Parts: sequence; structure tokens; C-alpha cells
Amino acid sequence: MKTLITLILFLNAQNLLAFDFPKADNLWLREAPPTARMLAAYVTVENNTDKDLTLVGAFAPDFGMTEIHKTIEVDGLLKMREQKELALPQQSKIVMEPGGLHIMLMMPKKKFKVGEEARICLIYTDKNGNEHVQHLDFPVKKQ
Repeated sequence: MKTLITLILFLNAQNLLAFDFPKADNLWLREAPPTARMLAAYVTVENNTDKDLTLVGAFAPDFGMTEIHKTIEVDGLLKMREQKELALPQQSKIVMEPGGLHIMLMMPKKKFKVGEEARICLIYTDKNGNEHVQHLDFPVKKQ
């Protein structure tokens, strides 16, 4: 029985390790003034896998709160709206860039300077509701 449990745990671990994450490209975090309470990060996520996924959130250990936002225009004013989930069907992509979708990082626990990196984890679910976390290091840039 102990051997069977060990085998099942091993196979489950192999399945977790074998998950094929979407390709993350053009990662960067905008440098902000030292007193800034919010920063924005950008990335292009391309689902070149054979699985339909949903981006359901993000987490960054160096920030008190992390959300995915979309900038929209309402009555001539630009506002941000949290995106609880973004569909990422196979062979599609999500582009996060200034003025559009972005990762909003709030309550920084430290200051970030150009040349440093911040760890941001993207959280996906698959069609079975399983969560998969992609750990990424975003370089801080002055753009």
C-alpha cells in the first residue's frame, strides 16, 4: 500500500512539472517614484499549448495586492477596471501594454530601481478547474 501511495504521489508530481505554460514575452515593470503606492507591469502571454486556459489572477510577493486591470474610457475619462478572468484559448495571446491591460501592483514592500527584477506569478485555470502558477521575473525599466 505504501508503494502504491508513493507511486501516485510521484505521478501527480510529474504531471505538475509537465504542465506546458503559455509563453511569456516582453515582460517589464515600470519604474515609479520612490513614494509611489502603485506600479504597473506588462507582458505578452501567448498560449501556444493545446489547452484552453483562463488567466484568473496574479500574485507578487513584494506587493500587498496584485490585480489585473484594463484601462477604459468612460465619459471622456480614463478609468481602470479589474479583470477577474481573461480567456486564453489555445493558440491565442493576451497583450498587456500601457493604456490597456496591465498587472496593477499595489502597496510595494520595497523600492524597485531600473535593472532590478520583481517576481510576479500569473495564475491560470484549465478546463477542469485546476490552478497552475507561472513564476516570472519582470525587469524594472524606465519606459
